[in-house]
Amino acid sequence: MIEGSNSKPTRVGISRRRFMRNVGLPAGAVTLWPLVNLTATETYGPWISLFNGRDLTGWEGVNGTSTNWKVENGVLINTGRKEGNATWIAHQRVFADFEVEVEFRFEAGCNSGVFFRTPLVKKSPAYMGNEIQIADMSDSQLQEKLTPDRHMGALYNVSPPSRDATRKPGEWHRMSIHCVRERCRVTVKDRVVQDVDLTRFSDEVKEEHPGLLRTDGHIGLQSKETRIEFRKVRIRKIL
Repeated sequence: MIEGSNSKPTRVGISRRRFMRNVGLPAGAVTLWPLVNLTATETYGPWISLFNGRDLTGWEGVNGTSTNWKVENGVLINTGRKEGNATWIAHQRVFADFEVEVEFRFEAGCNSGVFFRTPLVKKSPAYMGNEIQIADMSDSQLQEKLTPDRHMGALYNVSPPSRDATRKPGEWHRMSIHCVRERCRVTVKDRVVQDVDLTRFSDEVKEEHPGLLRTDGHIGLQSKETRIEFRKVRIRKIL
């Protein structure tokens, strides 16, 4: 079943030059983006479980097979992507304005993500759609490798998280992604790590990431080489 797209509502350190380029403001400008209460005038639909706790019903592998995903004891597990496996799995339904909540834990060195408003593309889903990064920031090699806009809670390669909300490998995390029109707020452990206007970034960034301007798309989970487990993936539409 495909949802329509007309649904309407009733730092860690990154270089200042890169940040100003992203938001489209000149160097030296002062930016004060107060948090906005997105829930004040919203009406929510019921929670819908995208993962049924038994199998991959409703999900499909993109750009490969989903044989590296399995369900054990009510937990959805990516055992580690190998050659021929999908680069991500997508839920078949399409959502516009929504709140999606996931609970996950990972092994050391994990580098994964949750996609939203993403089309079924084989390449560059984080650019053609949008991705909130999952990363083990306790791993020294990842810390050295990843720029701040690829840390845990980052809007991938666009906006770094406002704080480090990572738990240790093996501990459960809870992430919420809340999108109404162009506004996107992300929390990890109930702490806000993103509160952005997806259309406010510079023309250069929006050209590189056309997914920022999408109004609907699929929810997806990234397949990487390191094991990650999801015990909850649920969503509710914002009406």
